[in-house]
Amino acid sequence: MRYFLFSILLFIGLSGQADDNQWVTLGQANIDWGYITPYQLKLQAPIGHHNLRDIRSGIQPVRFKITWLSPKTSQADVQSHFKALIESKLSSPESIQFNQAVITKLLDKLPATKRHDLWHVVFSPDQGTLFIIEEQVVHTMIGAEVNRALYQAWLYQHPVTTAKLLKRLNQHQ
Repeated sequence: MRYFLFSILLFIGLSGQADDNQWVTLGQANIDWGYITPYQLKLQAPIGHHNLRDIRSGIQPVRFKITWLSPKTSQADVQSHFKALIESKLSSPESIQFNQAVITKLLDKLPATKRHDLWHVVFSPDQGTLFIIEEQVVHTMIGAEVNRALYQAWLYQHPVTTAKLLKRLNQHQ
C-alpha cells in the first residue's frame, strides 16, 4: 500500500512540473544565434515562491519554458547549442572534461525541433534539472556544476536577457 501511494505521489509531482497552472511567468527573452532566433525563453517560478535574490543565486526552483521559433532546427544544431551553453559557463578545461559524461548523456537525448515545439527545463537546486519535451520527462541532469552552468548560461548570458527574464521581479524591487 505504501508503494502504491508513493507511486501516485511521484506521478502527481512529475505531472505538475509541466502544468502551466502551477507556475507564474517572470519574464521572457528571445535567444539569438546571430541573425537566427531559434527560440523564446520564459523564466517561470512556482506560484507564491519567487524571490529575486534567491532566483539570482540559484537556490530556488525555477522553470525555463522554451518555445522553438525556427521552422526546423536539426538535432546537431540543438546539441551543439546546448553543449556551447553549458561549456561556456564551466570554469576550466578540467571541469569540462570531468563533466563530459553528464553533458554527453544530455545531448544524446535532445531531439531535432520544429516551430512551436515546447520544452520545459525545470531547475531545482536539490533535485537536478528535468528536461520535459512534449510533456514527457526525457532526461534528469544530475550534477551541481553542470546544472548551475546551464542555469547561469540562460540567466546571465547577456544583461538585456537577464533584465527581460527578471522583468516582473525588477519592477517590484
